[in-house]
Amino acid sequence: MRSSLAVLAVLVSACGQDLDHSTVRLHASTSRTFVPLDGRHIRGTSGRQARSFLGIKRRVHRASAAAQAHAERQRDLNNMRAQSQLLHALQYYGEVEVGTPPQKFTVIFDTGSGHLLVPSGQCDSEACRLHKKFAAKNSSTAMPVGWADEPLKRAEDETDRDTKVINFASGDAVGQFTRDRVCLGGSTLFCTTADFIEMTEESDDPFKDASWDGVLGLGQSISDAPEFNIFGVMSQSATPKMTAPIFAVYLGRYVSDDAEITFGSVRKERMASPLTWVNVSEEGYWQFQFTDFLIDGKPTGLCSKYGKRQCQAVLDTGSSLMMGPKNDLDQLLQLLHFGNDTTQNCSLDFKFPKLGFQIAGKTFEMEPNDYMDRSHDEYTPKGMELCWAHLMPIGDTGRGPIVVLGMPFLRTFYTAYNMQDKKIGIALAKHMRLKGDTDGAANEPLVAVRPGGEDIGGNTTEIRGGSANTEPAKPAAKK
Repeated sequence: MRSSLAVLAVLVSACGQDLDHSTVRLHASTSRTFVPLDGRHIRGTSGRQARSFLGIKRRVHRASAAAQAHAERQRDLNNMRAQSQLLHALQYYGEVEVGTPPQKFTVIFDTGSGHLLVPSGQCDSEACRLHKKFAAKNSSTAMPVGWADEPLKRAEDETDRDTKVINFASGDAVGQFTRDRVCLGGSTLFCTTADFIEMTEESDDPFKDASWDGVLGLGQSISDAPEFNIFGVMSQSATPKMTAPIFAVYLGRYVSDDAEITFGSVRKERMASPLTWVNVSEEGYWQFQFTDFLIDGKPTGLCSKYGKRQCQAVLDTGSSLMMGPKNDLDQLLQLLHFGNDTTQNCSLDFKFPKLGFQIAGKTFEMEPNDYMDRSHDEYTPKGMELCWAHLMPIGDTGRGPIVVLGMPFLRTFYTAYNMQDKKIGIALAKHMRLKGDTDGAANEPLVAVRPGGEDIGGNTTEIRGGSANTEPAKPAAKK
């Protein structure tokens, strides 16, 4: 794999048009990946002296057996997401407003995580000082939350609260729960009251040099409690009321093309075909069932061995590749003429087949340029190109065989996510610049960095306030 693969980041600026929905434009820029840093210290939230991360002494909150099993399954899939981010990262940046009066933050939109994370005004880490911080004391509607399992209850003791420890692959963050007014959108803002995480400590990596302040998880059902699912709460109680409990994602084919996320509706002008709706097959991630892979329209039969479960896929804005069970993708690479690897030298005139998916009785096909890159450099023989399939065979995710459909799929198809009905809509994207689309947009290029985590939302553990027991937090993985 070439080390010079581009890293994609996206800046969002506002431009909603209608009162029933709000569309947020995304603009892309590229940069090289950053080098992971070592050394982190975590400071207690009540002003205690700084101590090493391994030295935190708090009472660990014991989750239920079901919650622990869910966390294990989520961690395995997050590891898979992290692999794709390391190779060819994709990030989406946009604005979220928190508090009264509103405080604005730049956040990653991630359909594969479940919380809103923003730096806290209590954070004195260098990484926090370089970013916007949420000042709860300046918000008339802010309420400290004591325990994750009591998300509507005000904390009685500021020094005795649940703490969220978030382990990224290259760093850590520590945060506490807060409840306040949160707003999403462009010129039309949808607002509601929801719970989120104030990060009271951040390691230098990945936060210090990041272009974003935090993360906005848009997962279907993977937050600590329903009150932490920002869009889930907003879809039911937003002011003004949303036309539909839907958000939709459009990505241009190329880095310089338009890209956007829409809240409260879909944009038909972004679709080259009607939406095909499919039920969420397993709650948690945006997961659905599909019948088969197709090669130039011909069925492969790769899903038949899974019986009634068939093939399962997850739509994920935090994954930069398409990934799936090794046995399936190894066969798929053979059928796509890539042999036993995802890269190969290929002649300039070599034609690759289309890659298709049979979803809800409809065929969704990707052209070769949708699922692969072709390029020429000084190491490529004359008359040849380097061809690279955006596919990654992976092992067991802990959730059964799953195909993760990241950037290549999301650039080809317009996708909609119905939080209330638990449905996913897919349509062929119409790639064109819309008239007036740039009005009010801030076309500001950003230095892009990959999300240095076990997933963008981090791999998390919960620590209970107090000091009855001692259990060291898990150190971040090193690369």
